Amino acid sequence: MNFKRHSPGFILLLFMAGSALGQQTDPAQVSSSNGQVIFSRGDDSANAADNPAPGSRSQAAEASPTAPPASSNATLATDAERTSLTYISYDFEVHLEPARHSIAVEARLVARNSSEKPLDRIALQLSSSLQWYSIQVDGSPEKFQTETVDSDIDHTGELTEAVVKLAKPLAAGATIRMNAIYSGTISQSAERLLRLGAPAKVAESSEWDAIGPDFAALRGFGNAIWFPVSTAPVLLGQGPEMFDSVGKWKLRESDAHVAMRVLVEYLDVKPTIAFLNGYAVRPDGASPDKSVASTVSPASAKGPAGSVPSAAKQGPAFVAPPEADAGNTVLQVVSFTLPSTRLGFAPLSFFVMSAGREGVPGLDIYSRADNQAAASTYRSVFQQTRMAVEQWLGPRPKRPVVLVELPNGDDLPFEERNVLFLPLKAGSDSDTIGPAMAHMLGHAYFASRRVWLNEGVAQLMTLLWIEQRAGLTTAIDQMGSHRAALAIAETADPGVNPGQSLIEAWSDIYYRDKAVNVLWMLRNIVGDEALGKALQAYTPANDHEPSYFQMLLQKASNKDLEWFFDDWVYRDRGLPDLHIVSAYWRPMLNKNSSGKNYLVSVDVQNNSFCAAEVPVTVASAFSTQTRELLIPAHTSASLRMLLDSKPAPVVVNDGSVPETESSRHEQTVIAAQ
Repeated sequence: MNFKRHSPGFILLLFMAGSALGQQTDPAQVSSSNGQVIFSRGDDSANAADNPAPGSRSQAAEASPTAPPASSNATLATDAERTSLTYISYDFEVHLEPARHSIAVEARLVARNSSEKPLDRIALQLSSSLQWYSIQVDGSPEKFQTETVDSDIDHTGELTEAVVKLAKPLAAGATIRMNAIYSGTISQSAERLLRLGAPAKVAESSEWDAIGPDFAALRGFGNAIWFPVSTAPVLLGQGPEMFDSVGKWKLRESDAHVAMRVLVEYLDVKPTIAFLNGYAVRPDGASPDKSVASTVSPASAKGPAGSVPSAAKQGPAFVAPPEADAGNTVLQVVSFTLPSTRLGFAPLSFFVMSAGREGVPGLDIYSRADNQAAASTYRSVFQQTRMAVEQWLGPRPKRPVVLVELPNGDDLPFEERNVLFLPLKAGSDSDTIGPAMAHMLGHAYFASRRVWLNEGVAQLMTLLWIEQRAGLTTAIDQMGSHRAALAIAETADPGVNPGQSLIEAWSDIYYRDKAVNVLWMLRNIVGDEALGKALQAYTPANDHEPSYFQMLLQKASNKDLEWFFDDWVYRDRGLPDLHIVSAYWRPMLNKNSSGKNYLVSVDVQNNSFCAAEVPVTVASAFSTQTRELLIPAHTSASLRMLLDSKPAPVVVNDGSVPETESSRHEQTVIAAQ
């Protein structure tokens, strides 16, 4: 079984839980319904007469379709049918009642049959805490059946699946328009982790998705399925399948577009900020703050109207949230709008809260008013770290770094685009905050639709920060700490069964860990200056071909890198398998001022499908020499170096190139016979 590294909460859980626990499917509860419209708009109004709405959304959230229960082994859809739809666009009308933890949604969806066969029925899923009320297909209300399906894609460990029998088959490649209405409550649930045996405290720190009066947090696919999806059910106990499912969904849906209008009811404290699909959005009609300038738009998409601007003046500027009015008894409403934006490689997350903002140029911190000491610490580390990042990525950020305080100090962080949700802790030092800040600055200064570049560059900034603070060896050791997992994840026979290329990677062990290894190796091959020039010259709008970054790097370095990108980026040919075949020295006839010269010969064999260029280091009593050696796949290569005194052991690969086994080889150099 391949092991792959994923989100901190899940991996911590898997280590603590030990062996995976199998899951038994509960008897399915199936119902049939025409659905009920809980609110309508536009051309849907004609359907209201056929599907009368209840008196209020609150009543609708408590209503349920009625139908005879299905047999305990009922299965309404196959996995092939569940994975046949690829969504092209999402358009949401969302109504939140935070005091009741409730959500009601009208979702307009466009999907394509991405399978090779016509579809007679379609399957749509939601979190098990939500309920389907109405599904229309191409403008016509459709009957549907619902079933509870075990799946850890949602934090409850279950999905509510609706299966629609289509009036006519959906041809392969054809699109379908759907209008779905659903509602329910979303509260914190750690069920999927608890049933694996995780301690309650650990599970709750990982599973913090919920709708509450002070903070609504729905992290989307893989955590809280608040929007319709079509996916095969998977369980955490089934090895890497759960995490692969999340990555494949994000890759498959990345070109979809998302629009949202969110209506939030409140009594006491008005929500001041929403983060919709990773974009910061101000309340509709809110005037720009005087202390801030215009929005810094993401490089990959035009910034949505209403996005929160970054600070324009030097020095912090704290904008406090509205004060609570405990005596207010009049229900009020605030709305947030996200115009159509590309989903990207993201889970489609959803956050609404009331928080004050402390701003300095390039950094926005959203926190409680009583936690400004912690915000000040993060601001200071940001200023220190930014200078190091700008040496590599240039002086102009594409967007600000956004830090958002989580309400519980034990909650695990969550990252999307340039936004990091985390507990802000007073007294944290720069060694604790610095790596995360360097990573987020990488996202702020560099953006790419290529996931391996977008995440790899951010990871590289973290390693460079570690190198600057603790030295090269520590940075290489940090990079190497994930290599065992990468080596196991790689396919055993890449010549016959290739794994994930970086261009199409869906697993973070590839698009984060392997990607940063690739960038670090390129740094060794072309040098710091050339890599920095290529990164600064990168323009997302010009990246139309996978070879775009290669061309930038070749231009900056005047080196042919086709062999490297072919083996490490465009294809997955596994990892090198290097061995020192021989290491000899012999004295030279000519002498130097201190005595004899010595010629060292090193032969290295590569028993893999992947070429590698590795550093070879030989030290003597008076000097040390390091040279790069390129070793093609399934062959050997030799290197000769002249030293001024008898050599010590030779080291091939200092850990900077990942291998199937050890990434560092040391052998005594012996006298030639």
